[in-house]
Amino acid sequence: MKLVRGFREFLSSDGKGARLGLIILIGLALIFVGSLGAGDGGEKQDSATEEERLSEMCSMMDGVGECRVMVSYGKDGEVYAVLVLCDGADLPSVRERIISSVTSLYGIGSNRVEIQTLNKK
Repeated sequence: MKLVRGFREFLSSDGKGARLGLIILIGLALIFVGSLGAGDGGEKQDSATEEERLSEMCSMMDGVGECRVMVSYGKDGEVYAVLVLCDGADLPSVRERIISSVTSLYGIGSNRVEIQTLNKK
């Protein structure tokens, strides 16, 4: 209570104190609001962006066609597995190029990359 009363007296003592107090409160509010967005939401957004980028790059490869990608992360945040759905999944040469690219990009084994045909329902 003494702290609150002392703070109120400080703010009301003159105009400079009120402005300083307001600046401090705004700063604390900005820090608090900024820390709210630093949790899982940021990681999910990064994951979605990563999947979109990989999907776009794969779809530019010859024979791949339309492509969708899902990246699975382990507890440590590293890529655990990648699922690629694409039009050209039935062609061995396309599968090989996608697997080679994904394993090189993420440093994972080919057993952690799954390629399936995209169903366009």
